[in-house]
Amino acid sequence: MVTSQWLCTKLLPDIEANPEIPIKTLQRKALGIYRVQVKQRLMYKVRSLGRQQIYGGFDESYALLPSYAEMIKSTNPGSYALVTWTADSGNVTPRFKACFFSFAAQVRGFLRGCRPIIGIDGAHLSGYYKGILLTAVAIDGNNEIFPLAYSIVSTESMDTWSYFFRSLKALFVQHGCQRDDWTFISDRIRGVESALYDVFPKAVRRVCAQHLYTNCRQAGYSGTTFHDLFWVAADAYNPYTQV
Repeated sequence: MVTSQWLCTKLLPDIEANPEIPIKTLQRKALGIYRVQVKQRLMYKVRSLGRQQIYGGFDESYALLPSYAEMIKSTNPGSYALVTWTADSGNVTPRFKACFFSFAAQVRGFLRGCRPIIGIDGAHLSGYYKGILLTAVAIDGNNEIFPLAYSIVSTESMDTWSYFFRSLKALFVQHGCQRDDWTFISDRIRGVESALYDVFPKAVRRVCAQHLYTNCRQAGYSGTTFHDLFWVAADAYNPYTQV
């Protein structure tokens, strides 16, 4: 019987050469070289085992985060790297809670060359331990997206957004910026508003028009007339724009 361990040993050079090698490619290699037909599910496990042998396991990677954060700060002055841990009752081993990273070039570029507008969003991670990726981006002088900071947290809530905003403010203060009146753009994310105004009392929050339009369509508002009127209103600079 063919096992995942045996296949991993045989196919490890291919996985090492390309850790993103397609499953179908590995299946063809197993069939062509070893005359074994491997189901897709088993081959996913083989590739995962191969990656683990190459890069180490998830546990090992999370354990390296504190040293990674210290390395960022020591080798890239001006960067902000924070890793937060928590200890469960009865368990002396700390557990990962959250992290926040922003490199010096990102925050300096934002403060010196971008508009005072920050787009924020949260996305679900599909890795072994799941979690939520929180991001902050800006718009540069060429109207291109300019990455500012990112954070990994367990869930999307008022507490985790508060952690994100507090870290963002500490980042700005570290670079001598005390202003609070930023404009934040997001979709209707849970927990954002209360957390935002608690940390940035003078901030202005606006909802992303594309997300709002999608929400309206899901609520039953559709058609060409609604589409045209919505975007005329979204593009208006004042309440007196001709519709």
